[in-house]
Amino acid sequence: FAQGEAPENPARSQAFVFERALRSAVELGGQQLATRALVLVPELTLSTEDAIVRGLRLSGYGFYFDVQAPSIQSTVLLLDMAAARQRRGVQSVSATGVVSADANGPATFDPDREYTSYVRAALVDAMLDSSGVLSVTLGERLTVVVSGIEQPNPNPLYRSNSSKLILTITAEDLVAFRQGRLTREQTKERIVAERF
Repeated sequence: FAQGEAPENPARSQAFVFERALRSAVELGGQQLATRALVLVPELTLSTEDAIVRGLRLSGYGFYFDVQAPSIQSTVLLLDMAAARQRRGVQSVSATGVVSADANGPATFDPDREYTSYVRAALVDAMLDSSGVLSVTLGERLTVVVSGIEQPNPNPLYRSNSSKLILTITAEDLVAFRQGRLTREQTKERIVAERF
C-alpha cells in the first residue's frame, strides 16, 4: 500500500460482504429455475454467468446496491427447442418462450418470468437475513436495484431500455424485524418495489 493511503473504510467492508450475499441470492434463483426446468427437460443443464454486484454507502441515505443478473435468453432458447422435441404433440412452444400444455399436460412454464420471480424472492430474503452486516442507521434505507447484465454496445447513441426493479426498505423496518416487532411477512410487505 502507498504511504499515506486512507485507512480501510468499514462501510466498504460491510458492502463487500453484502455484495456476496446478493450474488448468492441471484445464483440461488438460477438454481431454482434449473430445478424447475429439470422436470420439463431432464437432459438440459442450465448455466448462467455470475451476477455483477456493486454497492456503496451514501452519506445521509444508507446503502445502495446495483445488481446485474445474468440473462437466461440463450438457455431459454435451448429449453424451448428441447421441450418442443421432447413433447411434440403434447405441448406447443411459442415464440415468446412459453411452453403451453394441453389439458392433460403439465402446467405452463415461462422461464423468464419464473427466473425473475425466483431471483426477486431470493434478493428479498437476502435483504432481510444478511443486511445485519450493514450499519444502516435510523432515518436511512437499504436499496437494491436489479436489472439484467448490461451488454456493451459500440453505438454511443443506443441506450439499453432494460427495466430495473428497485427494492427499498427503511432501517426502522429492518430493526423492527430483527427485534421481532415485525414478522417476516410484514417486513416483506414494507419493502417498496418500483420499476424504472
